[in-house]
Amino acid sequence: MKSILRKLTIDNAILLLVLCMLGWAGNTIAGRLSSDEISPMVIVFLRWAIVSSILFILKYQKIFSSINLLKGKFIWLFFMGAFGYTGFNSLFYISAQYTSAINLGIIQGIMPAIVLIGSLLFFKEKTNLIQICGLLLTFTGVLILVSQGNLEILLLLALNYGDLIMFFSCFLYSGFTLGLRKKPNIDPFVLMFFFSITALIASFPGILIECHLNLINWPNKKNEFLIIIYVALVPSLISQLFFIRGVELIGADKASLFINLVPLFSAFLGIIILNEKLQIFHFISLIVILFGIYLFMVLGDNHKKRIKL
Repeated sequence: MKSILRKLTIDNAILLLVLCMLGWAGNTIAGRLSSDEISPMVIVFLRWAIVSSILFILKYQKIFSSINLLKGKFIWLFFMGAFGYTGFNSLFYISAQYTSAINLGIIQGIMPAIVLIGSLLFFKEKTNLIQICGLLLTFTGVLILVSQGNLEILLLLALNYGDLIMFFSCFLYSGFTLGLRKKPNIDPFVLMFFFSITALIASFPGILIECHLNLINWPNKKNEFLIIIYVALVPSLISQLFFIRGVELIGADKASLFINLVPLFSAFLGIIILNEKLQIFHFISLIVILFGIYLFMVLGDNHKKRIKL
């Protein structure tokens, strides 16, 4: 019975990754709800302070006993926490002040393509012409979104700053996904603690900058505290653990493909909760991105002629 339950839950990569993406889609809603209420670096600081505290209380014995397993990995840990968590989240919440939850979700759909490009460049995996076309289509979809389907906006570079910031943030989390290939064989909760504590430390400079610029806003209302609790427990803790386990089960390339669910979940939640409207350019962008990923992952993977970069 226990083995059946394990296969249906902790060993079920599809279930874990689908739930992970639903949690991350909820983060786009939290980002929009917190804009103009809580400053971005405060959210980042509080989320990792809460997560690291919870994990330390739950796993402090294993944390201390696992330190030896991380020898030679401290630089790797710093980059994973500082850039994959703090860097990505900081840019995410900054971009949420300037763009919609639907846009935040759709732009995250390019992460699988970035992960696959990274696999080609850094891990010497092979590619082919169909996959290259798929990647070009994916980025074309992003251009359609950020330009709102208007070529004149692209030519005049009159782009939405929030969309551009979100676009660049995707490279940081894609790097984190690739970096999981190098993770040591330790308890996922323990690994998550070390990621979250380095992310917490890396958030200090951002807090100081917000203080210096007099831009810092701490939560002071009930709904603002609820947003922080949700962000800490769901997208930061539960979803991250599900993602780490999913990558462990099926690999970074396949796990990153599930990120394509984030735009769908984000659009649905944005319409239901925030009353956002789905425009025609949203729909076209989403179709182009998903078709590009389909070319890369399905048709391209089945194509026999491979080119090694």
